[in-house]
Amino acid sequence: MKLPNGYGGVVKLPGKRRKPWGVRISILEEVDGIQRRKRKYLEYFATQKEALAYLADYNKGLAVHEHTSISDMLTFKELFDKWIEWRWSFKSHPGDAALTSYKAAFKKYSSLHSRKIATLHTADLQECLNSCNSMSSSTITNMGIVVRGMWKYALSCELVDHDITTGLVLESTEAKQKHTRFSDEEISKLWASLGKIPNVDLVLILIYTGLRITEFLTMECSNINIVDHYMVGGVKTEAGRNRIIPIHDAILPLIHARMGGRYLIPRSGGQKYTTNGFRIGIWDNLCKQLGMEHIPHDTRYTFAALANNAGLNDVCLKIILGHSLSNASGSAFKIGGSGDVTKNVYTEKTIPELVAEVNKIPVVTHL
Repeated sequence: MKLPNGYGGVVKLPGKRRKPWGVRISILEEVDGIQRRKRKYLEYFATQKEALAYLADYNKGLAVHEHTSISDMLTFKELFDKWIEWRWSFKSHPGDAALTSYKAAFKKYSSLHSRKIATLHTADLQECLNSCNSMSSSTITNMGIVVRGMWKYALSCELVDHDITTGLVLESTEAKQKHTRFSDEEISKLWASLGKIPNVDLVLILIYTGLRITEFLTMECSNINIVDHYMVGGVKTEAGRNRIIPIHDAILPLIHARMGGRYLIPRSGGQKYTTNGFRIGIWDNLCKQLGMEHIPHDTRYTFAALANNAGLNDVCLKIILGHSLSNASGSAFKIGGSGDVTKNVYTEKTIPELVAEVNKIPVVTHL
């Protein structure tokens, strides 16, 4: 009887044996950096019928080595949850943006969520990756990071005996859009459209703060100091997290008008937007009404260009954007003090200095 590829097999072993029928599977083993496929025996039986029944149970997630029930073994979802908990137990864990990205990537494996990890093969993961190969490279990269991290963790905990992620192929589409700054004419049009087209203020706030879109969508009103013209927020890098973002005088009333709930830009029900939710629910429609072709990150690119043209102090600009900065000795350090950031003076610049610098950026209201 021919069994499916990747299913395993049942063979009768030579000689006089009490259990001559062996159940074996094929696994990849790396030796000196070279991957080789080898046979691995799981269990032995007195009859072929028993061996075939065991192999069928194994592929259904009902049995493992030594014919032990795996009803208590982890599913794909349970392994993901344990991996995330373990990964975020370290001080050096990735930021909130990475967690959001990993959870989004995990959802792309929805067909495997309830499967026992002992029954999964490389082909199962590859099928999910292939179904998403029309998506962006960042999406596919995150899908790869997630499963590779999960199986590395599973191996360290002896939950699996081999890594099924080593042979995965990550394919994606190239990004169709490159970062392009908003032109002076477009910025002037944005100011002219205030009060006429809903949500134009959001684009202006992004342009004049240089916030990453994830930082913008997760900004809580409790972290905004209207009186002293700054916000506390940021994600992604050590230099970028919990930094001071000065508020330009021109957008101060726009931000003030948005305050009230937990998040500066909440969706219905008061919850925060996801990046995709914001783009689909607000950004794409807004750009269509304005007759502009941009992606959200273009606002950060625009801020950097405007700041450079206005001659902003380089140290101030790096602090505002959350880029790494070196001290006099050349060693990297995190901008800001410990404890309550609103009461600390920055290592290189004070909060009023940052506010003064950002106000050097001109407001283009007409051309």
